Amino acid sequence: MKQGTRALHEDLERIVTVLDRGSFLCFASEERQALRLQADELSLRLTALEGRSLTLGLLGGTGVGKSTVMNALAGSPIASTSHRRPHTDRVLIYRHASVQIPPTLLAAEVPWEEITHGTETVKQVILCDLPDFDSLLGEHRHRVIAFLDHLDLLVWVASPEKYADGRFYEFLRFVPKAPQNFSFVLNKADLLFQGETQETGYERLAGVSRTFRQHIENEGISDPLLFVVSSQEALPSGELSPWNQFPAFRQYVFQQREIKEITAIKAANLDVEVQNLSAVLRGAGVHLERAEGLIERLEEELAAHRTEWRLAAEEVFAVWLRTHLRHEIRIGQSDPALLVGPGRTLALVSREWERRFGDEGGRSADHTRYSLPPELGSSLRRRVEWLQEHLLHTMHREALPAVLQSRLETALDLPKRVGDLEERLSQTVMLRLTTSSSLSAWGFKARQYLTYLLLLAALFLAIGAETSWREFFADPGPRSALGLFLSAVHTVFSGKGIAALASYALLNLFVAFRFHARYRSLLHTRVATVKELRSEIRAEIAAVQPANSARRDEGT
Repeated sequence: MKQGTRALHEDLERIVTVLDRGSFLCFASEERQALRLQADELSLRLTALEGRSLTLGLLGGTGVGKSTVMNALAGSPIASTSHRRPHTDRVLIYRHASVQIPPTLLAAEVPWEEITHGTETVKQVILCDLPDFDSLLGEHRHRVIAFLDHLDLLVWVASPEKYADGRFYEFLRFVPKAPQNFSFVLNKADLLFQGETQETGYERLAGVSRTFRQHIENEGISDPLLFVVSSQEALPSGELSPWNQFPAFRQYVFQQREIKEITAIKAANLDVEVQNLSAVLRGAGVHLERAEGLIERLEEELAAHRTEWRLAAEEVFAVWLRTHLRHEIRIGQSDPALLVGPGRTLALVSREWERRFGDEGGRSADHTRYSLPPELGSSLRRRVEWLQEHLLHTMHREALPAVLQSRLETALDLPKRVGDLEERLSQTVMLRLTTSSSLSAWGFKARQYLTYLLLLAALFLAIGAETSWREFFADPGPRSALGLFLSAVHTVFSGKGIAALASYALLNLFVAFRFHARYRSLLHTRVATVKELRSEIRAEIAAVQPANSARRDEGT
C-alpha cells in the first residue's frame, strides 16, 4: 500500500462513475445500489482520515532560528516576531484554520497558545514551537518532556554556535520518545561561510557537521538523520546555496505526513476495502468479456447453420403459399361486395350453395387465416427453442451471473422475434392484397353500373312508341314525358312489350353471368398476387437468424 487518500479517492471516483452509468449488466439494481452505498461510506471514512495531521515539534536552544525554519517549511511567514511566549514554559501551536488540534495535544498538561494561519502547503502539518530547552527549569522542564510524547515527529534544531552546548545533549538523554522519530537540523550554516573563501567554508561546514553527528551518536542514536540548512535562504525571497539541504528536509517532513496518512488508512483497513470493491467490478468485467465471447461463438454456430435454416424456412413459406394462403384468400375474399344488381344476387346464391354443399362448410372470412399456420410455425419454433436451450446451457457452463443470463435472454428474446416475423409476414400479405385490388375493384363496379344503365335505357327505347319519343325530343316537358310513360305502359302489356321484357331479363342474366365470371377471375388474380410476395418473404427470412441482429444491437 503506497498510496494515500488522494489516490484512494481517485479509485473510488472511478468506481462510482462506473456504477452511476445506469444499467449494469452483471448486477441487479439492488446489488448496484448496495455497491454504490458502500463506495459512499468508504469515501466518507476516507475524508475523515484526511483530517488527521502530522504533529511536528521543533526543539532547540535560544536563537537557533526555529521560527525561521517553520516559515521556510510553510513557504510563507506563519511565525512572526509578534508571536512571543508570555511565559517560558508555553508551547506555541501553529495550525491551519480548517484543521482541529488533536485531542492528545489538548489533554497535555503543558500550557499552550494556538496560532491559526491559512497556508495550504502545511495544511495537514501542525507545527509546535517548543520552549527553548535552555530556559526550562524544574517542573516546567518535565511537563515539556511529557508533551513531546504526543508528537509524531521531533526536530532538534541547533546552530554553529549552539550545537556543542552540553545542555542540548543532556536534554536529549531525558526525552523518552523513540529515536527513529528524531531528526536533526543544523540551521544557520551560512554563518560558516561568512568572511571565508568557499573552500574554507566547506571545510568548516564538514568539520562542524562531523562533530555534531559524533556528539549525537555518543548519546546512543546511531546513524542520525542530519540536515545542514540555512532556513533564511529557503524563504521565498532567498536563493539556496549548493550545500543547503533545506529542500531535502522539507521533503522528509511531508513524506512523514504521507506515511502517517497511509498508516492510518492501513489501520482503518480502507485500502483493503477499496481494493475489494474494485475487485468486484473487475470480476464483473471478466463476466462481460466471457459473455461477449459466448455471443461471438453463438454467432459462428449460427453462421454454420444459416444455409440449412434458410432452406427449411423457404420450404415452410412455400407450403404456406401453395396449400394454405391461396385457398384462404379465395374464401376470405368471396364477399360479393364488388358485384351490383343481378350479378350480386347470382354471387350470393353461389356463395350460399358453396357454404351448404362445398368444402368450406360455411366458413366465413377471417383475416387471421392469412397468418402462418401453427403446424408450419412449429418448424421455425423448434429451431429457435434449440438455439435458446443451447444459449442457456452455454451460459450455465460459463458460470455467468444469473442477472447477466437473464438480461442476455431478454435482449435476444428469440421466441418474440419469431412471433414478430410471422406477424410481419401476415401484415405484408394483407397490405399487398389491399393495395393490389383497390383500383381494379373501383373500375369493375363502374363497368357494371354503366352496363346495367345501358340495358335499362334500351328497354325504355324498345317499349316507348316512336311518336311519343319524337314528341318528347321535339318538346321536352311534363306533358311529353307523361305521354311517353303512358305509351310505354301500354306497350308493356302487349306482345311487343312482353318480348322486350323477356329480352331485357335474358340480357341482364347474361351480363350477370359475365360479371360473375369476371369477379371469379379477379379472385384468382388476387390469389396469383400472392406469388409475387415470395421475394418479399425471402427478405424477411433473415429475421429467422435473430441472434445476429441481437448481437449487433448489443454491440451498439
